[in-house]
Amino acid sequence: MPILRGQSHPSAKLTDEQVLTIRKLWAMGHRNIRVIARNNKVSPANVIKIVKMQTWQHLNEFWSGSI
Repeated sequence: MPILRGQSHPSAKLTDEQVLTIRKLWAMGHRNIRVIARNNKVSPANVIKIVKMQTWQHLNEFWSGSI
């Protein structure tokens, strides 16, 4: 049985595209975590984990920024 990651997981609230957009916004200097979270209908803690590479790690090759 394959491991379901990212948007293919049944409980995923974000798509790969949304995660990449969050990381791009962060890389461009947008630091209002609450606004990013509200726009994507997730918690601020989830956004922090995304930009710190604690979640959605399978999208590593597209992300070279750091927090």
